[in-house]
Amino acid sequence: ACGFAGGARFVLAKRTDAAGSWYVWDSTRGIVAGNDPYLFINTIAAEVTNTDFIDPLTGGFTFSDNFTDGTYLFLAIA
Repeated sequence: ACGFAGGARFVLAKRTDAAGSWYVWDSTRGIVAGNDPYLFINTIAAEVTNTDFIDPLTGGFTFSDNFTDGTYLFLAIA
């Protein structure tokens, strides 16, 4: 879990211990307890809307159990 005052409005994440894409979630698309739309910024793939990889916390966010285990680099903006 990542903690700071207020919920996350923008999260960028990239796996560093294996190949992977750059994920982007934002509050415009919705960071909710449920399916959260996201984009891959390193591809031209369409927005993905049917997965729950991130969940809001009153003091930040957490990756859900559905997100692949690994080591990630992330940037979160409140």
